[in-house]
Amino acid sequence: MQLEIVDNEGNAGAIYRRKQWMNISLNKHNYQDGWIHIDVVPTIRRSATTRERIMLNNRVRFGNMKRVNRAVWALTVILMMVLGLVLAGCSGSSDGADGKEESTYSKIVAIAKKGRSLADVKDELKDAGFSSSDYEVKSDTDKMVLRASNWVVQSVEDGDKPVINVRKASDIAQEEEAKKVAEEKKAAEEAAAKKAAEEAAAKKAAEEAAAKKAAEEEAARKAAEEQAAAQAEAQRQAEEAARQAQQQQQAQQNVHYANCSEVRAAGAAPLYQGQPGYNGKLDRDHDGVACE
Repeated sequence: MQLEIVDNEGNAGAIYRRKQWMNISLNKHNYQDGWIHIDVVPTIRRSATTRERIMLNNRVRFGNMKRVNRAVWALTVILMMVLGLVLAGCSGSSDGADGKEESTYSKIVAIAKKGRSLADVKDELKDAGFSSSDYEVKSDTDKMVLRASNWVVQSVEDGDKPVINVRKASDIAQEEEAKKVAEEKKAAEEAAAKKAAEEAAAKKAAEEAAAKKAAEEEAARKAAEEQAAAQAEAQRQAEEAARQAQQQQQAQQNVHYANCSEVRAAGAAPLYQGQPGYNGKLDRDHDGVACE
């Protein structure tokens, strides 16, 4: 079976396939790996069956897709490799620069510690290989730093160049002296206030104790007075009872009724046993009641 392929320049070729033959026209052609692809327009003879047409179209279409996929994949791999190399180069150069700056700054920070004399720091930086152009020295008042021994390091700032911030030693001494005086004054005031508070608390406690004692003494005095008054009242009542009993006894002994008529005339009837004027002679039934 013979299959003819003709390109856009009129060149013709022959492809032999078993059990089928076709003629197709191509705008472009490529015979690599035996695949026909890129803008193919198949022309099938009338004698070809429907199945043969479908099989030929599929071979051409799948061949085109395979070549395009290979090209796209290769181009993608190349672009990714180039991009990776570019990024790796940029990152390496950036890391190298940062590492250098960080190393310089960290070394200066390790030497220029807070509280050290600027003169000692400069000498040690010089021994470590640093020159005065590798860092800057800045005072807190923006004054020119002339004599390094008169200045003390406060901090180190990072920048284009590390900046060593310093203060004058005399200013620091004055500030520390003023701070010490203020702290001593504050401590004295706090101690005085504490002492006054303790004295006030002690005075208040003493007053409260005295008031409590006075209240207790007053309560005891009142209790004693009440007890004495109660005893006096009890004694008075006892004496009054004894006096009344004595009077009653005397009256009973002095009262005498000859008969019940005298009792009734005196308004004392009936007479009960124990009352003044009671007489067994007047109590006929001897039930303790006379002149009933």
